[in-house]
Amino acid sequence: MTRLLCVLVTCLALTGCFTAGPVISKSAMGNLQIDVRMPQGAEGVNPCLYLDGKFIGNVSSSMPVLYVKRGERVLRVECPGYKTYEKSITILGDPNHQVLNILLEK
Repeated sequence: MTRLLCVLVTCLALTGCFTAGPVISKSAMGNLQIDVRMPQGAEGVNPCLYLDGKFIGNVSSSMPVLYVKRGERVLRVECPGYKTYEKSITILGDPNHQVLNILLEK
């Protein structure tokens, strides 16, 4: 019986149906809303967003909220023809909703 239980637990762990690691609680994450504004005439341009040096995606007004692990983070926004924006921020975690307004300059 013990052997059968060991085989079952191993199968569940290997298939991803069971995790042995700690569960990430909502308090370990934070909401970061990023609103990027650009000068008039820059319609259709989607700046690139980096978090801790890793490309996250293009900035989008339709999905401005990121769910980020709590702690110190470095945010960078790049767009060809504009100055790079970079800022160190502290993600506070739930229930805080942080908003970052960015104006890209030529």
